[in-house]
Amino acid sequence: MPITLSSVRRMVSTWLAALLVLSTGSLLAEDTKPAPDIPALAARHQAAMAAGDWAAAAKVGEELVNAVAPLHFDTAYAVAAAFCQMGQTELAYAWLEEAKGAGYWDVWTMRQDERFAAIRDQERFKTIVRQMRARSYIQMLERPERETFQKPDQVMAALALKSGERVADVGAGSGYFTTRVAKVVGPDATVWAVDISDEMLSYLGDRIKWEKIANVKLHKAQPTDPLLPPGGFDTILMVDTLHYVKDKAAYAQKLRAALAPGGRVVIIDYTPKTMEERPWGPPPEQQFSRQELDAAMAAAGLVPVRVHEFLTEQYFVEYVANP
Repeated sequence: MPITLSSVRRMVSTWLAALLVLSTGSLLAEDTKPAPDIPALAARHQAAMAAGDWAAAAKVGEELVNAVAPLHFDTAYAVAAAFCQMGQTELAYAWLEEAKGAGYWDVWTMRQDERFAAIRDQERFKTIVRQMRARSYIQMLERPERETFQKPDQVMAALALKSGERVADVGAGSGYFTTRVAKVVGPDATVWAVDISDEMLSYLGDRIKWEKIANVKLHKAQPTDPLLPPGGFDTILMVDTLHYVKDKAAYAQKLRAALAPGGRVVIIDYTPKTMEERPWGPPPEQQFSRQELDAAMAAAGLVPVRVHEFLTEQYFVEYVANP
């Protein structure tokens, strides 16, 4: 019988089932962390479901998924590598898609893995890498913990957007703020969701369909230029995005050109900290101080008019054109 994707998937599923029953832990030999007690988690989850304790069922269910998922995506990844080594490219790609769908995220390791050397430079491989990276980034942007430091409700209140206000969300990402802004400015205004990533814009396109938001325009930008129409916006919002831009003064000039008379550029970005102080967020080489931000904006003729101090990890500054 020839080896097919479905037959290999059945073999892997059988292997995973055995692993779950025996609770042997991670498939990675170098993983020294204690193995989760998967059968015990499964029993707790079933008991919570049977009792109608939905909060416990959700909590334990998440723990169970987090324990099981690596067994799935690590195996799918290993199967893809094996098929690539055998020269069976289509099956290798099929199993990379399986790994991606199961939650594989370590694209740095994947790009360095010599077992994929034969396909590493192919556009199909690069596309899967970009999609894996994008999904991990979306999960990071939408993680519940973000609300504790991002304070989106307070940010929206501070912005005090008006019905009909023309807004561009530059670096929209998953739409964390885009969807909030769109609901506030109402159906008579179009919010531009601006991003350089096709994967982010595709996700956001699906999101606005799910949430039935009709007043968002998806707009593909360049790393050095938001490509906004001149004089088109009352508010240009950039949240946790400017740190990716190398020439901030030149970029700020393009933002100013897109402002309508009396418009504002709003920047929210991370205050500089070491990785010891904050082991998440942008790396130190991407961080920049409030003084550096003001200097870049001043070079474009933008001056701060309002500073909000309630964010613990970020500065939040509104700029307008210098009269």
